[in-house]
This record gives sequence, structure tokens and C-alpha cells, in this order.
Amino acid sequence: MSRGFVLIEVSITYVILSLALVALLPVFILAIRAAKSTERIEVAAQLSTELLEEIRLRKWDAATPRPHRHIAKPGVLGVEAGKIASDKRTFEDIDDFNGWKEAPPLDPLMRPLAAFSTYARVVTVRYVDANMNPASGPTDYKQVTACTQAPKMKPLCIDTVLTNR
Repeated sequence: MSRGFVLIEVSITYVILSLALVALLPVFILAIRAAKSTERIEVAAQLSTELLEEIRLRKWDAATPRPHRHIAKPGVLGVEAGKIASDKRTFEDIDDFNGWKEAPPLDPLMRPLAAFSTYARVVTVRYVDANMNPASGPTDYKQVTACTQAPKMKPLCIDTVLTNR
């Protein structure tokens, strides 16, 4: 008599567990998608940060002497004559990176970062005033923005301000 009840109880338990798993399946799928999205965002943030650090290694302006000190008249933004606009190894100062694009991302020696082939990076450099408002001409502040994008993701941008001090 008790064996029959145990068999019925086990069968009912399996049915309830099966219904619960079917009901929770969308939650598991959503969690997996969220984890993938979070991973893409983390990678994009690291790629943007890496490019900003690479840019920070350059002089503030083409006229900046070594050792670095304040210069009275900063130059215009962009790649100067004699440099190769498609090769960041030739860039000597921050604003050479204005308009720089790379897809896939490249390391400082211009080698593709194969593990991140679906990502793309873009840099903008602009003069800003002391209140971080866009400036119409050269100032002592350059805002550098590095944006990284991957498929199915909005660009992730990181800004920094570098000064002529």
C-alpha cells in the first residue's frame, strides 16, 4: 500500500519540478543574454581605456619641448605634415589622434588585437575651456574621447582632459 503512494508522490514531484523548470527557462535565457551584454560592455571599457593610456604617452602638443613645460601657443588639432595619418606609431602628440579610427583595435605597434576583431575604436580630440565647454580656438585644455563599439551595442565612450601644464 505505501509503495503505491511513494510512486505517486515521486511522479507528482517530477511533474511539479518539470513545470517549474519550464517556467524558469526564460529567466535563465535572460541571465545568459545579460551576462554576454555585460561582457561586451566590460571589454569596450577596457579597450577605450587602453587607447586613452596610449594617447596619454604622447606630448601635449607638437610644440611641447622635452622635458615638458607650458607652451604659449598650442597648434591646430590633427596630424601634422610628415606624419602618416594611417599609422599611429608616427603620432607624437595627443591631437594627432583626432579622428583616429581602427577596426579591429590595434595595439601600439599597429598589430590587430585578434581576440577583439568585432570591435571598433574612434578618437576625437577638441579644445575646451576651463569649464569643459567646447572652445573655438586653442586653449590649455584638450578633451580626448575614445569610443569603442561592438555589434548590437551602443558606443561606449570615455573622456579625459589633458592640460598644457
